[in-house]
Amino acid sequence: MRQFGKLTRRLFIKGGIWSTALFFWNLFRGLTKAEATDSFSGTDFVGKTREGKHRSFYINFWKPMRRINGKTWTLKISGLCESPTTFTLTDLKNLPAQSQSSRLKCVECWSARAEWRGFSIKELEKVIRPHASARGVVFHCGDEYKEYLSREALTQDRVLLVHSMNGKLLSDAHGFPLRLIAPSKYGYKNPKAILEMEYVAEQQSGTWSKIGPYSPDGTILPGGDHPLEYDKQPRRISGGEIPY
Repeated sequence: MRQFGKLTRRLFIKGGIWSTALFFWNLFRGLTKAEATDSFSGTDFVGKTREGKHRSFYINFWKPMRRINGKTWTLKISGLCESPTTFTLTDLKNLPAQSQSSRLKCVECWSARAEWRGFSIKELEKVIRPHASARGVVFHCGDEYKEYLSREALTQDRVLLVHSMNGKLLSDAHGFPLRLIAPSKYGYKNPKAILEMEYVAEQQSGTWSKIGPYSPDGTILPGGDHPLEYDKQPRRISGGEIPY
């Protein structure tokens, strides 16, 4: 009995060590997996997520959408223009490009900064030649989201149609293959996964402006900001583009 007791205690201690080790190993694996994946990883779809790597730059979509095939995708330009045109991704990447570092600011109060590369809408307009009656553009997106911006807003400095982010092509989550970056506007005025740009004569309300308390103009107001890369520590902003 004494020998059995010693053996039992020895196994108990040994088993406890292994159980503890297994617990921390599974915890480590879980954390690693969370860093690498999100709810849509490994699927044909992409949608809103704040999981894994997206904890440093949240992703919002109107609704989950099927991933876009860049080889077959085209950007359709329609509406009030002399030369309605369809562009491939290669066509757009061959336009004179610009790069800028700017912050995307959400009405939910978070923000995140990235290095964007793309082109001015003026480069497109040299080709499609909008009519004088064209007041603005309605963006039609892959997730069925729609947004309107005036031509005056779209032709401001630092407003870009971008195909790259942080030195790489846009990811599906961040709006591949094309999105708008308007740094002085809230995120809902920065449509992504763009399929069509329709030149129109009348101002229109975008998707969020129709269903929620969102300004059709969307200019960032003075108030607070919680940047993700600074652990969401609150700070005051003066309105318009956040320069820091």
